[in-house]
Amino acid sequence: MNTVSTHCEQGELAGRIADGVISFLDVPYARDGGRFADALPPQGWSGIRDATRPGPVFPQLPSRLDFVMGPTARNVEMSEDAFRLNVYTPSLEGRLPVIFWIHGGGFLTGGALRCYSGNQLARSGRAVVVTFNYRLGVFGNLYLPGTSRGNQSVRDIVAALHWVKRNIERFGGDPDSIVLAGQSAGAWYSQLLMSMTETSGLVRSAVLLSWPGLPPQTPEVAHSVAREFCAIGSFDGPPGDLRNASVPSLLETQAKLLGSRAAFGAIPVGFMPVSDEHVPSAPMKRAAQFAPKPVMISWTRDETGSFFGSNPLLVDATRDAVLARFRQEFGTEGDSQYARSSNRRLGSTPYSSLVELTSYGIFKGPALEAASLLADAGSATYTFEFGVPSHQPHVGAGHCFELPFVFGNFPDWPEAPMLHGINQRFADQLSELTQAYLLNFVETGNPNGDNLPEWKAFRRGEQASLHLSETVTCYPATQEFATP
Repeated sequence: MNTVSTHCEQGELAGRIADGVISFLDVPYARDGGRFADALPPQGWSGIRDATRPGPVFPQLPSRLDFVMGPTARNVEMSEDAFRLNVYTPSLEGRLPVIFWIHGGGFLTGGALRCYSGNQLARSGRAVVVTFNYRLGVFGNLYLPGTSRGNQSVRDIVAALHWVKRNIERFGGDPDSIVLAGQSAGAWYSQLLMSMTETSGLVRSAVLLSWPGLPPQTPEVAHSVAREFCAIGSFDGPPGDLRNASVPSLLETQAKLLGSRAAFGAIPVGFMPVSDEHVPSAPMKRAAQFAPKPVMISWTRDETGSFFGSNPLLVDATRDAVLARFRQEFGTEGDSQYARSSNRRLGSTPYSSLVELTSYGIFKGPALEAASLLADAGSATYTFEFGVPSHQPHVGAGHCFELPFVFGNFPDWPEAPMLHGINQRFADQLSELTQAYLLNFVETGNPNGDNLPEWKAFRRGEQASLHLSETVTCYPATQEFATP
């Protein structure tokens, strides 16, 4: 194995050179300050730290999206001291834009995992890629006065961003050209950083993939979730009970909490950030202050297929059950909205209408409104829909299916059911196109380039969006459902 060294503020690192990419793995950006406490500044070291092997991720159970993604965290070490990041760079001598990747996972799972390897993007020679861990679930977002003030995850991400700002120049990156990029919960955190005074000025642009239009929890709701968690787990004496409890007992209780919140056609949420003096109650509205910096926003055509496709009760749902869900959403307009959904696609089923309704409500609808908000504020805003369907039954163009196309790292998804049966030649071609748009945006704030289909900026009323599927074209995004 060929190695190369560089310095960060804590000391010297030895990284790995392979196929034109230099990678530095398991680099501390902070250190553990205790459960539910803020992370501490990272400690320095003497000698050379080995940064050639992956490090731990924060404690988590298997993801509910292992169904489509495969067991991405299986056999990965887990630790409450996993304040680590990975850097992928084509050269230590450059001054390239930096993709600061915030992983998704429903605020519960994920990390600087193999599936998010930045090797292929860095191999382009056009960007440095940083991936990292932040605390998850109850460890990252418990709000229980006297035990935890919440938002540990937010402060972890801010600490990682500040570390990158201070150190990335030594890895060939430009600290003045940091681009936020994230998917799902990672997109949620990206828009939060866009909205926060401490962080919005540190970055040049943002990429939000499958951004869920959820507000932070209010302190009252977050406190109620924490009390419910304690009751389910019989944690009668916080803070001692929670601070001393085993990791498995906390994770098992978290799973029971989510199970108790399951509902027909819904994606239950437990612990997530809480609004406070730093986290605004409506981050995307505050994020309009990010203008005129450019933003890219996307969704997949069948987002919730990845969540629902493993549940026979949903796949085989009756018309009456789904119609009741439409009536819950639209009241007296529910019947007509359901009829429109059923007629929109040939071969429609109650399940496909449920997927369309929930995908629009959680992801696409909020994305279109956010794009309008940002464009009105003066940001060059580009939206796209990923419409390639998986061969996995009942998934469609589901949540997370665009990720291997964005990263161009199909071999790093060896057990992903969503990729089974894919036409690899087509996938490679679409991935190359997707990366060309992304890297153009990262470099200039505009995804367009020579020999690429034109991608028009989004404007309220025109709503031009790029559609990535078997054909690639830009046309107005449809609004599937009227506002209830």
